[in-house]
Amino acid sequence: MDDPAKDLGRATLRAGRRPRPFHRGDRLITAGTPSEEVLLIESGLVKVVLPTGEKHEPITGLYGSGALLGEIGVTNAVTRSAHVVALAPGAAWHVAGSHYLALRNDPGIQRLLDETWNERQRNADENQLRQARTGAARVAMCLLYWARRFGTEASSGLELRGVSQEDLADATAMSVKTIEPFLRTLRRRGLLQTGRLRYLLPAPERLGQFIANSQEAN
Repeated sequence: MDDPAKDLGRATLRAGRRPRPFHRGDRLITAGTPSEEVLLIESGLVKVVLPTGEKHEPITGLYGSGALLGEIGVTNAVTRSAHVVALAPGAAWHVAGSHYLALRNDPGIQRLLDETWNERQRNADENQLRQARTGAARVAMCLLYWARRFGTEASSGLELRGVSQEDLADATAMSVKTIEPFLRTLRRRGLLQTGRLRYLLPAPERLGQFIANSQEAN
């Protein structure tokens, strides 16, 4: 159900500003830097990455149009704790931290904050459930969640673009080499088609059943 209050909150943050475009691979927020602004994503797709110093750094979530990012660092006046990196081209409003702080008691922005924190809790819950799974089921669970949130309906199924195999590996705490046979399993069963930065789920409900059956098998 649409919530006019949170949309008003977004409109308040956008007022008098123009969004800045970004391209795949651009870093919109860098861990360790001062928290001087908040981001409101207009379009495109970004990932939040925790810097661990390891080759594969965990992805805590993907975010798309309407997402608010960076407000915790600004509110608490602490340095950034994560990177925000673009996966698909888009644009974002960059709102100065001082301006955001002056507005944060606005009812619309408060409603937007509630939605933002609920979204992050859903991501955390999904990540925890996913890590309890093994093999192809874990990979399938990640793809299905992302495709339902950020994919687009196509005549041939549900399509997710912008995500690489490395992104998928980082989100599932596996290596690219490890997930390759699991992707083959899903393709062989007719549950997945893949291309460069593209995943097509021909029948999402069947992929969901595959995950459920895998859970029963465990």
